[in-house]
Amino acid sequence: MKFPWNKYTELTLNRRNTLQIFITNRCNLKCDGCFARNVMGDSNKDISIYEYLKALDTFRAKGGKQVNLLGGEPLLHPHLRTLLEYNRTFGLKTTVYTNGRAFEGYSPEDFKDIKLRVSIYSYGSYGDSKKDKSFLNLPEKDGKRFNFDANFMVSSETKVEDLFWTANIAENNYNCKVFFISSLRELDNERKEFFDDTPLTMPVIEYKELVYRFLYLYRGDMDIHVSTRGVFESTTTLPCRKCRFANYIIGGKIIQCPYDVVNEKYQDDYNFNVRDCQHHGTCLMSKVIYRKR
Repeated sequence: MKFPWNKYTELTLNRRNTLQIFITNRCNLKCDGCFARNVMGDSNKDISIYEYLKALDTFRAKGGKQVNLLGGEPLLHPHLRTLLEYNRTFGLKTTVYTNGRAFEGYSPEDFKDIKLRVSIYSYGSYGDSKKDKSFLNLPEKDGKRFNFDANFMVSSETKVEDLFWTANIAENNYNCKVFFISSLRELDNERKEFFDDTPLTMPVIEYKELVYRFLYLYRGDMDIHVSTRGVFESTTTLPCRKCRFANYIIGGKIIQCPYDVVNEKYQDDYNFNVRDCQHHGTCLMSKVIYRKR
């Protein structure tokens, strides 16, 4: 299948050294395929402000620019507003990954200068509607109060219709400007040794074909962000061959590559732009951005 270049142009990216901090083990859902479940454990722990600031000091000393807050559900952290204020003070760009079910008690002002990214696993519900990230179960009243990017996590259950209808509702009902297509696990790896912990993984070639079909069908105006996962290549940004990610888990646990979170591959420290990608020739966490012509 050919890429529809007649419909899209690709934007140039500015890559940043990024630290993903798992700030809480608490979660209000129990999603199949959750990549963080092993490192979170069953206890309802929250990162302390002291530990968070210590992690930020180390990160900034290493040239860090971007912080992603994950969980669990980050909005359940009792001091999230304080953590975000520290990030603003230090001039750190910040993205909060949320399932969108815990906005109650927050105001849009709490997320000023912060990017919210609502993770979605499906358009409708594949199982228990109280446990999954289906888009139709997103509380519409709360969701409409906030500006957020819609982040669809593709799985083996995903059909192109799921992407199409989710994108349309995200744009027309929630005024989203960005539709980010990512995935649960897949790698460009025939043996699948890095993602055999869940049957929900979609083979990487099927992932590429699914995204292509969606791009042909989509008629809206949102920017489409796509995780490369080893099968999408940028035509505007040089490939990143050194690791620019790191992950910090409560208690001072370090995992460099986000893909190693599943395998609980801990290490003593991390550095940016030093380690070659151990899973592929270029960073699998990189993305491409397509804009309608």
